[in-house]
Amino acid sequence: MRYLSKKISLTVMLITILVLAGCGGLNEPDAAISKKSNNNSEAVVTLKLGHVFAEDDVTHKSSVKLAELAEEYSDGEIKIDVYSNSQLGEERELVEGVQMGTIDIGLASNAIVTNFIPSLVYWDLPYIIDSTEHLENLEESEVIDTLNEEFEENNLKNLGIQYGGFRQITNSVRPIESIEDFKGINIRLLESKVMLDTFESLPGIRTSNMAFSELYSGLQQGVVTAQENPINLIYSMKFFEVQDYLSLTNHFYTTRYFLMDSNKFNDLSEKQQEALTKASAEAMDYHKEELFNDEQEILQKLKDEGMEVNEVSDDFVNEFREIMEEEVYPEFYSEIGNGNEEEGSELVQKIIELR
Repeated sequence: MRYLSKKISLTVMLITILVLAGCGGLNEPDAAISKKSNNNSEAVVTLKLGHVFAEDDVTHKSSVKLAELAEEYSDGEIKIDVYSNSQLGEERELVEGVQMGTIDIGLASNAIVTNFIPSLVYWDLPYIIDSTEHLENLEESEVIDTLNEEFEENNLKNLGIQYGGFRQITNSVRPIESIEDFKGINIRLLESKVMLDTFESLPGIRTSNMAFSELYSGLQQGVVTAQENPINLIYSMKFFEVQDYLSLTNHFYTTRYFLMDSNKFNDLSEKQQEALTKASAEAMDYHKEELFNDEQEILQKLKDEGMEVNEVSDDFVNEFREIMEEEVYPEFYSEIGNGNEEEGSELVQKIIELR
């Protein structure tokens, strides 16, 4: 009886081993299929791209162009979903999202990026950029190498510089024709120390900061009486409905970046990286061409909408620039040089010499 029990136990153990072995054999093809399936799914990368602009603005159109070209050049391996109108947040939140990995590509202006990399403030110094040709000269100089090194040190990949155009001033009080005309005006500015310091150096003006998505209502309700932006944004955001005067001052030049987390970019295959880089460069060229082609047409539309437009004189520019070079530029030399004031001053001089 004891022998029979032992025999039965051995038999059960043998059957169990055979069943488990059979199951293992059956599982191997399943595992291979699963791995193959995972490999296939990894071949297609879907990225989220966020910006703060309206869908009829050239900035959105060029973002869509980037997505289309990236998919084409990667043979469908990269798909980019574009989120406009601050759907993923304001510009500061977009940069934070890129850093945290919740947003794959964020478009942000240099003024906002300086809150994370203060040394880049030189791009936003008033009247430092003289013309589009000046900016093109900078792109071919060692200044751009310095810029990209700063991004790399902060674990960010800059897919390229987007030209945003010169910034102009609109207000509902009076045309800006002299420095004295700023008196009593409350102007909304980007969240940027250099921009705030610039206007706070002018007599009689007040400065405010508010989210871009809230700016129209702020102007409409009189919370602020003025703002400054490139012409295309003044039109696409319909600021002409709540502002009477447009003064062509060209006081700042807007530069923006399509930013990615460096690790996320490096995780892409070499083919995908090349496709995304090529697509970004071509989308930037498209943006620049469309921006400049549209500028005169948009200016006429703003006039047709009832805005009173004036160009400031050379005397205005010279007086403004002189105040800035004496009172504002030196404040930022140390920041630009990462603690070395002399290096910061030298970099600013290099930029000026490339005009």
